[in-house]
Amino acid sequence: MKGMLAALLALAVVSGDTLGLPLTIDQAVNPLGTLALSLSPDGKHIAGIGYNGTNTGLLLYDTETLIPHLLSEGKRVTEGYWSFHKAPRAVTWVDNDLLAIDYGIEAESIRLDGKMVAELGEVVIGKSERNNVQSPNLLVYTDLEDGDVGLVNARTGAMKKFSYPGGKAIKWAFDRRGELRAVTLVNSAFWKDVSRVSNWYKRSADAEWEKLAEFAITEDYWLPMYAPDAPDTLVVSSRSGRDTYAIFSYDTKHRAIGELMAGHPTLDILDVNGIDQTSFEKVTTRGMMPQQIWFDPAWHAVQQSIDQALPGRFNRITGNPKGMVLVDSSSDVDPGSWYLLDTTNGKMRLVTTAKPKLADADMRPMETFTYAAADGLSIPAFLTRPAGKPGATPLVVLIHGGPTARDYWGWNTEVQILAAHGYAVFQPQFRGSSGFGRRFMEAGFGQWGLAMQDDITAGVEYLIKQGIADPKRICIAGASYGGYAALWGLVKTPDLYQCGVSFAGVSDIEFMFRDHSDRTGNKATRELMLAWIGDARSNKERFDEVSPLKHADRIKAPVLIMHGKDDVRVPIAHGEKMKNALEAQHKEVQWLTFEEEGHGLQYVRNEVIYYNTLLEFFDKYIGVSKATPAP
Repeated sequence: MKGMLAALLALAVVSGDTLGLPLTIDQAVNPLGTLALSLSPDGKHIAGIGYNGTNTGLLLYDTETLIPHLLSEGKRVTEGYWSFHKAPRAVTWVDNDLLAIDYGIEAESIRLDGKMVAELGEVVIGKSERNNVQSPNLLVYTDLEDGDVGLVNARTGAMKKFSYPGGKAIKWAFDRRGELRAVTLVNSAFWKDVSRVSNWYKRSADAEWEKLAEFAITEDYWLPMYAPDAPDTLVVSSRSGRDTYAIFSYDTKHRAIGELMAGHPTLDILDVNGIDQTSFEKVTTRGMMPQQIWFDPAWHAVQQSIDQALPGRFNRITGNPKGMVLVDSSSDVDPGSWYLLDTTNGKMRLVTTAKPKLADADMRPMETFTYAAADGLSIPAFLTRPAGKPGATPLVVLIHGGPTARDYWGWNTEVQILAAHGYAVFQPQFRGSSGFGRRFMEAGFGQWGLAMQDDITAGVEYLIKQGIADPKRICIAGASYGGYAALWGLVKTPDLYQCGVSFAGVSDIEFMFRDHSDRTGNKATRELMLAWIGDARSNKERFDEVSPLKHADRIKAPVLIMHGKDDVRVPIAHGEKMKNALEAQHKEVQWLTFEEEGHGLQYVRNEVIYYNTLLEFFDKYIGVSKATPAP
């Protein structure tokens, strides 16, 4: 491995991060670049999806020359009553000479010359036979909305639709021959909000389905991953008896969780490689930083060399450890670069980058740390500081949505734009966030506006005490739940913030349970809301106490409210009600809506407007001119 490592280190010096000019909005939101790359099983070709600024195209690279060739590009098509822009969104290698392409609402297989071979249903889920790279069989959605799946031969188009007991399938498990052997279904009662999750199993491909377990949708249920050759056995993912997800064997005869196969005391096991082998090749975890642990010696050596050559990055590798390896490398200061490594001679070449317009821009690193909440609970967090001299800087408190979601270490458009314009960005992973164990997530149940908000406040106070944040230049911002937390922060701690921003934020919890959103129209989602938030319909007074709309009079700081007009997750009525309430109280409020946008922004023109408005707002209230005089 010495020769290879030397070559990698030489490459790292050439392609390492360099300081440049501050990042601009136009650079950050420019969509030009590569969306995905995938290496063929024989290592001779790379398939990719690129965007040239106006259209998406399917690209094919020869690994000898690394020159891309355009196989197809998006076009407007009409099929029956449907008219849509048919452009590649995902690509999967079926075999060395065959690709499966997703177009959003349909999929097809094509040859390497771009000619269509067969229709594949709506969306490709993946290969059904893990240990047979030449198998043409793919698991696909035949009806994505209803969760119907099937097995399709990508060479012939022959489709085998699966039948199983009633319900919507959310997880499947196959054996090494590609036969469906286990499935997880969700069923909702017709007249009331009662949803059940059930796990089903076949002892053989031709056997009848038998129910192994059933859970309330609010319970911790296990999910099947693979059916090994061992009789009466499944491989499953579960948190049974523990705080984090791990991989277990499951005894289908006695219907019980069995031996722990892979686990970590504080991190979830997200994925495994080599699940069909006697021992795993690799496990993937993600705490504050993503991690890969290889058990295969050849892959471990390759990974170690690449990580040494490209330090401070997350380097995902695929291919052949004794041949061609595709390296998908990204970090907090790089949205993504792909390299091709030939392990036979130790040469590694840059294939392409995710966002070439960022090449000359200075990026700011994302730090990780923990702090103590008011009750002593340890709260993980991210901090990105602007360039310049150390000391107290203006701070943007950026709250994630969900709230059973989380932020991730990696390149973040909004964070980098704010840091480039002189703002430190604080991202607290308050209780209720997912990905930090069951106990941490459940500690946030029923805590909207209460302990969850106190965790955010504790983090801001910690940064002030550490001399990182200027106490007179702090704003709070967020989208969706983050918008709610931003508004409630202005109510609950009105002297802590000089301004607040809500994008698509919830303004009233009680209204959220009857706002005609896609949440209230889904039985399973409604039931989860009742368990995680509480029943605002039967306990209206309690939720009125922590609803920003009901306490607009307590807000002192200026507020910027932004909302997409077509938002079905948090309807624009939330923003309108909050705007009207603030205006009725003669508060300073700025209002901005986006045409043809939903619960987020998809058009570049609107992203530019969003970021320009955001920066103008922050600059007005906590910008450089507002700096606290030195003592």
